[in-house]
Amino acid sequence: MLTKTELLNLWNEYGFRPVKRLGQNFLIDKNIEEKILANLGLNSGDTVIEIGAGFGELTRSLAEIAGKVFAIEKDRTIVRILKEALRLPSNVELLEQDFLDFDIAGRVRGKKMVVYGNLPYYITSPIIEKLIDKRAAIETIYLVVQKEVAERIVAGPGSKETGRLSLYVQYYTRPEILFKISKNSFYPAPEVESAFLKLGMRKTNPVSVKDEARMFRIIKKAYSQRRKTIANSLTDENLKKTATLAFLKSAKINPNSRPETLSLKDFARLTNVWD
Repeated sequence: MLTKTELLNLWNEYGFRPVKRLGQNFLIDKNIEEKILANLGLNSGDTVIEIGAGFGELTRSLAEIAGKVFAIEKDRTIVRILKEALRLPSNVELLEQDFLDFDIAGRVRGKKMVVYGNLPYYITSPIIEKLIDKRAAIETIYLVVQKEVAERIVAGPGSKETGRLSLYVQYYTRPEILFKISKNSFYPAPEVESAFLKLGMRKTNPVSVKDEARMFRIIKKAYSQRRKTIANSLTDENLKKTATLAFLKSAKINPNSRPETLSLKDFARLTNVWD
């Protein structure tokens, strides 16, 4: 792992400057690197997708343990530095592209992959949604994310952090915050603390629902006006209040409840009586 001084020297040589809005904060804490690797539990038979190779902070260590690493990096200057000054091991395939354009299932067929990424805040949700959408090709997801985002993802009913993202992620995975990471573990230091998040793919869904897409539409609508009661947030020009109340009564949900107090099981019951 490069030290702060080594990073600065390299950046000066290649004219690189980290872009704050892109969340370009690079790990410089060896202890955190070792802690991350210990929690990944990789072996030589594993294939890893690394979202955001950076300057190889973990790439080399991943390659020493896993059989194959797909290191994805969209910054052209960083890719150039990795190729010219920080040559990666032969079992690393460095790809210069946006992860949202990466073909997960097409890379390795018949074998599930482990995903690791240090995600910038502005694109965390789209990346998680893509990973869950391609869950058939993935074994486990490990992400360094903003601490507040991790807390939202693991939040349960009744918590002010609970929201659409919580319910979506919890329906398909078992989210767990493994440990917190100080902002001083990165350079440049971000403005917020981070957390190391594990998303273990569920083999079976936690609730029985007839129409997943409808359930998530209902959840989206409920949380679009989360300060309102569930009855008021679900009522609009297409659904009269009397119909909303009838659905909620059939699902045994208090119409005066706030959306954040409802569980996945509640939304599944509501979906199953919605017609």
